[in-house]
Amino acid sequence: MTATPAPPPSLEGRFPMARRMASGWWVFVLRGAVAILFGLLVTAIPGLGIASILGVLAAWMAIDGATTLYQAVKGPPERHGLWFWVDGVVSLLAAVAVLLAPMISAIALVYVTSFWSIASGVFRLILAFRLGSVLMGVFGAIAVFFGAWLLLNPLAGLMALIWIVGLQALFAGFVMIAFGWRLRRIHHDPHGPAMGRG
Repeated sequence: MTATPAPPPSLEGRFPMARRMASGWWVFVLRGAVAILFGLLVTAIPGLGIASILGVLAAWMAIDGATTLYQAVKGPPERHGLWFWVDGVVSLLAAVAVLLAPMISAIALVYVTSFWSIASGVFRLILAFRLGSVLMGVFGAIAVFFGAWLLLNPLAGLMALIWIVGLQALFAGFVMIAFGWRLRRIHHDPHGPAMGRG
């Protein structure tokens, strides 16, 4: 009686979504680099007026939404990829709302930014759980933290809104580059461990 051959090792591992996303690791690195440049730009220009603040906010939200939707199109087709679509659409809707900000009050602008930051952070925390990635969890937690601070301090947030957005972009940029580099390692070593603590 011959022994039954062992099945070949799975390329999926514990977190199949992370492995399917690994081929798009460069998008995360690119998003991180753009976020860092964006954060440096807005924090290096003091005394921005309300029109400049609106433009900066709308641009950042639109870039974030567009790149997230790109990852949704190129990413895994299973239901977990739905969170990329939701994240991207919410960011684009927030960008539209900010562009309409001259028609609303300045405090409403802070609330729009706050809710966008919290919503995108929650979506990324869900993705972190799906991916098993601490780095994505940190990315989501940063967004939730800044959004909650703005929500609880709307008057102070109005004064520091551009700094909040700039600092969030800087933090998020470094995290996204680290996350993308982690996916690159998975892409080049499909038989290795999945996200683990990365």
